[in-house]
Formats: sequence, structure tokens, C-alpha cells
Amino acid sequence: MHHILTLTLAEPSDLPLMELEGPVRREGSERPTESELEARLAQLPPDKAQAIRARARPAPLRPDPEVGPPPPPPKFASWADFLDGTTAADRRRWCADKATTANGPRLMSGQPEHRIAPDDVLRVLEAAEGRCYYCGSLAVEKKPPGPWNRVGRRIGTLHHAEVRFLGGSNTPDNLVWACMWCSTWPLEEERRPGAVDRGGYFP
Repeated sequence: MHHILTLTLAEPSDLPLMELEGPVRREGSERPTESELEARLAQLPPDKAQAIRARARPAPLRPDPEVGPPPPPPKFASWADFLDGTTAADRRRWCADKATTANGPRLMSGQPEHRIAPDDVLRVLEAAEGRCYYCGSLAVEKKPPGPWNRVGRRIGTLHHAEVRFLGGSNTPDNLVWACMWCSTWPLEEERRPGAVDRGGYFP
């Protein structure tokens, strides 16, 4: 049986996940098939390859239903409120962190040929005025500690429009601002313009 595995190492704490059963990758997903993973692991030292292989685990095809109390109020009422509530230095540090992540190696795509600067990320954020490229939610909050599903559409992240594993470049023309939810779930039913679930907010 074929599987598709999640092995994007954008965040070092993320575990590899087996995502889909079947030979077809979801459009926009940076998750290799089992055969692609094994081909990559064959290039690594045996102990490292075995450690990665042992951590792979099943992951859902779709997110769990949204349950529980409503999400907390947004931390920022608008893009203007975000600008008023943060300093230029705060925003640049945030963008510098995202540039560092984007410039880092990943298991299936290695070290990118091009490196982006914090100012490249800042321009993407400012051009979008903090709104997700896919659903349009204002996404200018940082990822909270612990579960973030209830406010996933408010968490801002840098996203490669064409994922690196599938040939996308690490250059400004391939970068968009996205909410964490749409970046994580490349499904048409999740990347809905105007979606108000998962904390979606449209001031």
C-alpha cells in the first residue's frame, strides 16, 4: 500500500506524518509519497534514516470538526490596529524569524538555492495588509502555545505558493502571506474565501 508522508521540516518540532493512503498527493501539499521518502532516506546515514522512518505516523485526511467554546476575541481589531499595537522593530523581528525558517533546509527539498531577507517577508506582509492569501482572514497573531486550531485563521505565516518540495523557489515572487490554517490544510473546502470558522476574522 502506498502512503503520502508529511515530512516538511519548517518547524523542527513537527513530527513526520503519514497523510494519505494512495499514490496521489494532495494539490499544494509538501508531503512526499512513501517511495519518494524512501529514496531520500537512502541518501542519509542509516541511523538518521531509521530515526526519521520510526517517527512517521498516520495523519488525518481532513481536520477534526470544530468543537468547544467559541474562540477568544481577536488580539487586533484591524490592520491599522496591528500597526498601532506593534512597533516597526517588532514586525521586522517577526519577519526575520519567518525568513530564517524559509531559508532553512527541509528533508525533501534541502537547502534552498535562494535566501530571502526579513525585508522581503515584511513587504509580503505589508502588501497583504496581514490578510490571508487564500481565505482573506486578518492573520497577524503569533502561534499560541498549545493547540491553535480555534484561532488558526488569525495566525500569520509566510507561505510558498508553489511548495519547495514540488519545485517552488524560495524567492519573493513565490511568497504569499497566509493564515496558519490555510497553510496547513491545502484543501479547497478549507481555503474558502470569507471562512469564519477557526477564528476567521474580516474587519
